[in-house]
Amino acid sequence: MSGSLIARKEFGDALRTRTLRLVSAVFALLVVGDAYLYTLQSYHTGSTADVVLHFVPAARALVPLVGLAVGYRAVVGERASGSIKILLGLPHSRCDVVRGKLLGRCVVVALPLLASFALAAALVATQYGGFALVPFAGFVLLTLLLGIAFVALGVGVSAATATPRRAAAAAVGAFALVELFWGALVNLVGYVVTGSASMTYPLPAWAYFVQQLSPTGAYEGLVRALVSRGTVQLAGGGPAPAYLSPWVALLVVLAWAAVPLAVGAWRFRNADL
Repeated sequence: MSGSLIARKEFGDALRTRTLRLVSAVFALLVVGDAYLYTLQSYHTGSTADVVLHFVPAARALVPLVGLAVGYRAVVGERASGSIKILLGLPHSRCDVVRGKLLGRCVVVALPLLASFALAAALVATQYGGFALVPFAGFVLLTLLLGIAFVALGVGVSAATATPRRAAAAAVGAFALVELFWGALVNLVGYVVTGSASMTYPLPAWAYFVQQLSPTGAYEGLVRALVSRGTVQLAGGGPAPAYLSPWVALLVVLAWAAVPLAVGAWRFRNADL
């Protein structure tokens, strides 16, 4: 109950500070704008798979960025202002604070994301008769899961750090790791394993697995499975091993949410405020 009270406070603060409106504007402009551009391109078929795969690159870049931006000041901002002592002076434990901050910030991301993709789906559906809403709704839920994972990562970073500057640096580093440097990591592992500095498709199974150890890579694997293009073409052929299944990819996304949040909550619980 205490965590839900803090979550409601977080949502109210987001309304007062225009955070919710800013996130809504970002999602609306980019997601709905991307849907409009999709309808202008004559080579698109309007099938569910075509629509989903069109949205994946934008969702992969935008959703993690928004999730981290919303989450990284959740706890450390209160510590910097001194208001955390007032909050903890009420009948709230430190775990309640982390849990409430997570719930409130997830709502701040979830509502604009769902509304923007609903508008985008309506725009596309009016133009293409072959567009199916149910599989697209599954894609939106997977995108929401990705957003929640990065909010949890941001809140975990916020709880684990002592200053907003350190939290911002850690959030930027996390985004750079999963979005910019993970491909280089795959190539580095490939060099160690094969002796070659370049990886060409189709990749061996282990390379796909390393790709899917990032939250965005796991998200793409889940989306491929959703739109019936989940069959991975392996170097040398053959069926995909069990560790490339959607269930493993789902566990990877959940781990990226749970582990940083647990570490952050542990550090915050033991921090000297």
